Amino acid sequence: MSIQLGGLATGLDTNSLISQLLKVERKPIERLERDRSFFKARLAAFTDLDKRLRDLMSKAEELTTARKLVANKATPATEEFFKVSASSTAMAGNYNIKVLSLAQREKEVSLGVASVGAKEFGAGTLSLQVGGKDPVVININENNNSLGGIRDAINASGAGVKAAIINDGDAANPYRLVVTADDSGTPIEISANLTGGSYVDDPERPFAFTQTQEGTRAHIQVDGIDIYRTSNTITEAISGVTIDLLKEHGAADAATGLQVDLDVDAVEKKIRDFTNAYNEIVSFVAKQKDASWGRDAGMQAPLRNLQLLVSTAIGGDNSLQALSQLGMQTQKDGTLKVDGTRLKDAIRNDLDGVLGLFNGSVGVDGLAKKFGDYLKGVTDRANGILASRKTATDSSLRRIDQQIERQEMRLEKREKTMRAQFSAMEDLVGTLGAASSYLAQQLSMLSNFGSRR
Repeated sequence: MSIQLGGLATGLDTNSLISQLLKVERKPIERLERDRSFFKARLAAFTDLDKRLRDLMSKAEELTTARKLVANKATPATEEFFKVSASSTAMAGNYNIKVLSLAQREKEVSLGVASVGAKEFGAGTLSLQVGGKDPVVININENNNSLGGIRDAINASGAGVKAAIINDGDAANPYRLVVTADDSGTPIEISANLTGGSYVDDPERPFAFTQTQEGTRAHIQVDGIDIYRTSNTITEAISGVTIDLLKEHGAADAATGLQVDLDVDAVEKKIRDFTNAYNEIVSFVAKQKDASWGRDAGMQAPLRNLQLLVSTAIGGDNSLQALSQLGMQTQKDGTLKVDGTRLKDAIRNDLDGVLGLFNGSVGVDGLAKKFGDYLKGVTDRANGILASRKTATDSSLRRIDQQIERQEMRLEKREKTMRAQFSAMEDLVGTLGAASSYLAQQLSMLSNFGSRR
């Protein structure tokens, strides 16, 4: 960067003068920058509003059906023997559950061998019969007659088992093949017909398998009714309840009680989440009152429409027609205050009415659907409030940026012009100063010449 030294001839601070003149001429750019900041702040406010509207839409969606709104809880007397969870369709009641056996997969284990990769099993066939199905025959030849090769051939056979190799730590023959059934309670029969090979020909170490774990089905009794499954996760033994078995009861007369009932707290929370999301919108719009966009129709219209939905009865013959009947009252600031006692009483004593209020009935839309339908429109990615404001704002910002760019270019040229003009003035003043000094010198010489005569 060149160093500008002004005022050497005139004594003026030309750099300061130019800076002050440019500052005055920069006023239009400053106005444009303020406009740009305004548009960005307005767009940020509408983006924030859109986020809150979407959150409310999400909370309303959780209230649109009984399956989404209703929550049940299943509580065992102890979780020592099983754990439970309940869906919205669970049948309320008290049950006694006895765990007689857990589901487990049959395991067959071979004798140990010295190497995983040594091809010393000879050739022939390996037959796998799983769960009474037709046997699956595997050919063993020079390409796969190692322990690792037999493992891979079993896993590729689709016989309904998985094979793995374990190392039991034996000093001479540590590697053993473990074959496990895919399904609990499924029996496995393995037979080998191999000839040749050092392992097979050793009469003391035939290629045979020993059962180390019996395959059993899960067996429970629910109120004395026997129920069997191939998994330790049991569904629909009790409608809507999932039971994860952990341990057998053992004692003949032992059992664990299970209580299934409505989870009032969980239902209340979903409704409170909805009202909290509504209150967030009310409070946010109120905070925008001092900004010019706070009076924008796009900011006020959603609030007015949501307030109308809150205060209007849904219609039809449902026992509950409005949120006020759930103990929700509109405060002076427009937010909803929830009376928790009244809300829980309504859930506990008139669940059908609560469901009708939010879910609706034949020919009547519930409050949740009315909210959802309206919010879906105002938050639409293409035609919603934010989308329209963003389109207009982006256009304004492009126009402002172009104007600022043109103004900056003009000021750059203006600065060059002024510096050139001041430089020319300095040169002129310097020339005039030199001429003045010369004339003064000449006059002095003439004066001195006259005095000597």
